[in-house]
Amino acid sequence: MNTGSNPLSAERTLWQDFLAGDRDAFARLFHLYSDAMYAYGKKITADRELVKDTIQDVFVKLHQNRANLSDTDYVKGYLFMAMKRALINKLQTRMLLSLDNKEEDVHFEIELLAQPLSDDEDDSDYSDEQRQQLALALKELTPRQREAVYLYYIQEVPLSELPALLGMNYQSTRNLLHRALLKLRQSVTSSELGISLVLLQYLSK
Repeated sequence: MNTGSNPLSAERTLWQDFLAGDRDAFARLFHLYSDAMYAYGKKITADRELVKDTIQDVFVKLHQNRANLSDTDYVKGYLFMAMKRALINKLQTRMLLSLDNKEEDVHFEIELLAQPLSDDEDDSDYSDEQRQQLALALKELTPRQREAVYLYYIQEVPLSELPALLGMNYQSTRNLLHRALLKLRQSVTSSELGISLVLLQYLSK
């Protein structure tokens, strides 16, 4: 399968192959996106088994209903949305979320990695004080601000795709992300690296 050099074009081609009944494409979808879906789901609930079960359910339903699915230009966002909706529905069924207000009841949490990402990374560039400041700064954000920061900076979801995942319009999403970054920059005053680099290096995935 020739997916080309453009990641989004490759995603779309892979999705089209899956819709056409290609079993290898289906397996590749799971291989490429299940870990990211799991990481995202863990930020919504600490019940890891529930997240795993939800991801399995999403892919089973995708396979069963593939003849009725539409094309998409951004597969990762599509899968994230399907997983989030299914997970919230399960949490509601367990009465862990209010039935009246899905989005605002989601307590989106982000934890910093305790160790460097690799043995070769020089941890001296990041002090315990900087990590503590960043952790406290993240706690000051609203759950939805944390989710926006996580999706945009860690999962690299394009800004154009964030509104659907956050349940907001485009301008509100831009404003939300802007306010979140202002809060972080104000709180992490001692970092000499820039907030985006610290986030990319030390937020859990």
